[in-house]
Formats: sequence, structure tokens, C-alpha cells
Amino acid sequence: MATTDQFHMPRELGDGLLLRWASPDDTEALSQFDLKILSDDPDEPEIGLYHWVHDLMRGDHPTTKASDFTVVVDTNHDNRIASSLTLISQTWTYDGIPFPVGRPELVATDPEYRRRGLVRTQMEVIHALSASRGELVTAITGIPWYYRQFGYEMGLNLGGSRQMFWARAGNDQKVDEESYRLRAVTEKDIPQLHAMYQAHLGDSAIVRPRDDADWHYEAFVIHPESFWSIKPRLIETLDGRVVGYFTSNVWNTAIGVREFGVLPGHSWRAAARFVARQLKREADELNQNRTPAKQLTNIHFNLGEDHRLYDALGPDLERQITPYAWSVRVPDIPAFLRHISPALERRLAAGVMAGHTGTLKINLYRTRFTLVWENGRLVEVGESYPYKRLEEGDAAFPDLTFLQLLFGYRSIDELKLSFADAYTDNNDALVLLRDLFPKRPSRTVPMG
Repeated sequence: MATTDQFHMPRELGDGLLLRWASPDDTEALSQFDLKILSDDPDEPEIGLYHWVHDLMRGDHPTTKASDFTVVVDTNHDNRIASSLTLISQTWTYDGIPFPVGRPELVATDPEYRRRGLVRTQMEVIHALSASRGELVTAITGIPWYYRQFGYEMGLNLGGSRQMFWARAGNDQKVDEESYRLRAVTEKDIPQLHAMYQAHLGDSAIVRPRDDADWHYEAFVIHPESFWSIKPRLIETLDGRVVGYFTSNVWNTAIGVREFGVLPGHSWRAAARFVARQLKREADELNQNRTPAKQLTNIHFNLGEDHRLYDALGPDLERQITPYAWSVRVPDIPAFLRHISPALERRLAAGVMAGHTGTLKINLYRTRFTLVWENGRLVEVGESYPYKRLEEGDAAFPDLTFLQLLFGYRSIDELKLSFADAYTDNNDALVLLRDLFPKRPSRTVPMG
């Protein structure tokens, strides 16, 4: 683990501004700062932000503590907070291959201190901290374009949803007797959650695995009003057999469902229709204390671009909301490709170029690398190759668009249509890239 000295902290930034690591003593001030700066509507602060910061800084988060926050204070004005962000370390998998990820988050600057490069300076520190932990990827959710300045590309599905309105004919259908019941998850249920979580994830290429400790923290330790409180509930038969689970929170005029999984051998449609009826009853109770403008009218299934629940409830749903995107950064693409080489070899073995031998030259214009294959094995990822013309290579990708291909966000054919300077030089390269990097929507549930 790198020491504080390696990051040149604390650091004078001029004009009385001091960059330092946060401490537990900053918890309340930072929580209030993020609540003020990051709430979309100042008149209705999003209390989930406040509790999220407290959870991260309290000391019992699986990976993050107070000293993982950077904070810029103005020493000329009673050390008031000018800017801050944090790093939430975690592990994701790429087609089953675990890889360490750093998640920068809670990026906030007081309007009086903006356009001074404070976020850029803190991102450099956070990237260095992430690298010291061996993290191969950093990924962040946030506003459009902004993080491209720091080496990110919007290259991984984020969200995507469908809605179910109870007022729609047939969606509030009554039944004489329910076949299921709901109950809250207990500690004893944690071992059962793994298979149901996998059912929710489906064939997502990029996922975050959860171990028992993760489930314990997210289900029982996170403050119930935090943005990242999942409140899992089990769906079980009347004789007590568990068939599925879901998580839900109230969002504006909807009850939002972020996770939903049903075990093999059970009806997704029956379980989903049951949950919809139960959530309607809960909405009716909550609506008694909500203004007309805030009445809960629907379920917002925020389960990704595609999901088995959408298939199960298809004719009952409406309003397809397309996904946004994670901003992803891979500082050393060849190193990441070496790390995930078993997944790439499996994809090739299942594709139309199984057993391929040859060298694929990838041109990113500013940098280049090669993938050397022998009888279907990735034996080398070369750092570069000699060239005489800028455009030389079997395939070329402008800027950071290769990351869209790498994470399954766009196919090689889509990239070629979208960018005139994204191309393949020969048909072998085109077919090989289709095998290696198919378009494949992901349903990544991050650690918050």
C-alpha cells in the first residue's frame, strides 16, 4: 500500500487552498457539503447523499474509509470545504474473470471555487491511489462528457428501465388468493441470495460479485435512507419455499425496483405480478400522506437494457427508457487484455474463428498494441508495432472508442458506422473482432 507521502499530501494549491486527505473528524462537514452541492433541488435536499457519505466515512464499509476522501479547504475562510471526492474500491468480473476496480464518486465543488482545476488535481491523486492498489479500471457515474477530460470513455451500460402503471387496464388485477408472500431478508438467508442475484444478473458480461460480507453490509449495515440501501425482500410460497428476491425504494412518483431474480423452475411472470400487487398495496398506504403531485403511480423497473422480468411482464410494461453509460478508464489496455485473456480465449473457442493463429494489430492512433494468437491461445499482448503510416493496423479506433468495444457497449460494426476513422483493414480482422468482443449489455450493480 502506498504511503501518504507518495501522493504529496497535504498540498498547497495557492490562494489559501489546501488539498489533503479527509479524516473521521470531517464526516459531518463533508456530508453536509455533498448534500448541499449534489442535491438536484436545493429546496428538497436528497438526504440519501448525506447518509451515503456517513456510511463511507464511518469505518465499517468493506473497502472505504474517511481517508479515501480528498478534500480541498480554504484556509483563508475558516477551512471551509471548497471541493471533494472519494474512491470506492471493489472487484468486478469480465466474463467471470475478477478484476479490481476503483470507483471515483461524490465529485463536488462549491460554485465559488469552480474552474480552478480542483477536480483535475484530485482525480490525479485518486488515480494514483487506485493504481497503488493494483486497480486495472476506474469507472464513474456522472454528468455527460465531463470525465472524458480525465481519460474516460462512456463505454458500459448504466441503467435502462421499463415502467408498469397500475392505472393501465389489467395491471391492477385482483386475485382471490395469493400463492406467494413477502418477507424481509435475515442474516440466515444470505447463502440463498447468491443464486437469486445471479438470476438477476443473467448473462451480463460485466458484473460485481457479492460475497456474504457484501450482502451483510448492503442489507443490514448501510443506513436505510442512504442511496445505496437495498432493502432486499424474499418472495416465498405459502409453505415457506423461497423462489426469488427483489430490492425497492421510493423514487419520486414511483416505487423503484433495482434488482429482481427468480430461481430456476419458478415462473418469473407469476412472481412479478405478485410483487406488483404487493407494491400497489404499499403505494396506496404511502399515498395517504403524499400530496397529489407526489402520488405513487407506477413501478419503475430499473433493471438494465434487457432483463428476464421485461420478457415476463412484456405486455404489461411501457416507456422503454434507454440506458445511460458508465464512464470507464483503462490506463493500461494491454495489461487489462492480458488479465482477461482466459475470457477472450473462451469467446474465440466458441466463435467462428476457433483455433485461430495470427497477429491482430490494433491501432488507437496515439498508441498501438498487438494480440498474438496461436491455435486459439492468446500468447502475447504486444505493447506496440512498427509503422510508417498513421493509419497502419488491422483495426483502428479513434480516441478511446476501443473501450466501447472492450466492454461490449458497442459492436465493431456499430463503431465503424459511427466513426469514419474506425475501421478494419481486412475481413479476417473484422470477423475476429466480432468473435472476441460481441455487443453484450451489462447489468453492473456497483458497490456504493
